[in-house]
Amino acid sequence: MDPSKWIDLVLTISTGICFIVLVRQYLKTRSLLELYFALAAIILGFPYLLDLLNYNAQFSLFEWFKLISITTYISGLLVLIRESKPVFARFPLYLTALPFISILFFPFITDSIVIKDMLNAIYQGGALIVTALVFTVNFARHNRRRYFLLGIGFVIAAYISYWFYLNRINSEHIWISEMLFSTGLLITTLRYTSQKRLQDIA
Repeated sequence: MDPSKWIDLVLTISTGICFIVLVRQYLKTRSLLELYFALAAIILGFPYLLDLLNYNAQFSLFEWFKLISITTYISGLLVLIRESKPVFARFPLYLTALPFISILFFPFITDSIVIKDMLNAIYQGGALIVTALVFTVNFARHNRRRYFLLGIGFVIAAYISYWFYLNRINSEHIWISEMLFSTGLLITTLRYTSQKRLQDIA
């Protein structure tokens, strides 16, 4: 098998696992938070699956699906922020869908690789910063929080290595950032769902 296909396989499996465990959690809690996160995972893994199956699209699957996935994830973060506030201070739930408005503008940047890369980098960087802050604050007093920090650390390493070096200088080794991201995604998702189950039992 082509080495790139192994990367596709690993990312397909990892995002699939995240989707399954998040959907199972959603079916128990009916929380929009888990639904957003589950959709973000499966949308991200979809182009890797198509590439694994040698499907040739007429447009860049990875760039577009990454944008849609990170937009969905940002909506999930808004739900997480909303739920972390007291009930009287929470903003309306429908406002968590506002990031999807940006998808309407994606067709206008179809021909600009630079703008698409910049938009992806900004979205991913912003989501990563908010994730680190929210998870650190929300789970600061929880036991085994080191797993959250470890998972987010892997994702941060993936982001930095991809956008500041591999994507620009050494594209042949982009698989390194993808492996880091896959590991961080799995650790964070599995730890998050296990923490939610413990909270539900309590």
